[in-house]
Amino acid sequence: MSNSFQLDQIPHGFAFTETGALIHYKHTIILTVPPPNAGPWGDTWLSFGCAWADTKLGVSIYANGSWGGVSPRNVPDNGNRLGEKLPAGTQKVLIGRMKMGPADSADDVPISWLLEYLGT
Repeated sequence: MSNSFQLDQIPHGFAFTETGALIHYKHTIILTVPPPNAGPWGDTWLSFGCAWADTKLGVSIYANGSWGGVSPRNVPDNGNRLGEKLPAGTQKVLIGRMKMGPADSADDVPISWLLEYLGT
């Protein structure tokens, strides 16, 4: 069994309003991933972490031929990283900063993502 990972930062700037409406796609990132539980890949996990302020991300997963809509993920400053197992059939993951509320202006708080692949 072999495992691998990738990591990077979420772009600065808000991509989504607090209700999930798109502000601008230039503030998003798209991760293209090997389909979990297909071929040599086992489970795939996506995690987020931040520092200096609580943050909110909008995440949409493209799996089995369609996008799943923008779902909020609350990422705490003073807490463990936020992680989730990606569903089978996932091909792409869209991620962007989401406003916590109408007055939120902290669009440059450091937020990182970690993608972990488990080999079969």
